Amino acid sequence: MSKRRKKIEHTASKIPPRLSGAALLISEIPEAKLDLHGLSAREAEVQVCNFLQRHARTSRGKVIHIITGKGTNSDGPPVLPGLVARLLSEEFPEDVLEHAGLVGGGAIAVRVGG
Repeated sequence: MSKRRKKIEHTASKIPPRLSGAALLISEIPEAKLDLHGLSAREAEVQVCNFLQRHARTSRGKVIHIITGKGTNSDGPPVLPGLVARLLSEEFPEDVLEHAGLVGGGAIAVRVGG
């Protein structure tokens, strides 16, 4: 058997690991995105509530992204990331199956239940 054939067979036998948990959640292509840049906390809260209620009915089991930004242009500490995290865990626990921050920060991936 040639060296090339051995290398091809050896490479083909390696199956990539299956993703699970947060890795799977953040790797999925989102069904929809909500960008909260430039909104006040109150405006963002209304937008997030409407967005989650709509997608709890139409996107069950799918992933959506809520883009909060990192808060680097805020006058004080970042407000929107904490606000969205609180809404997901306290106001919509039955509509959110899981959520995780995206790599680099500034956005949250959400798997919608409902």
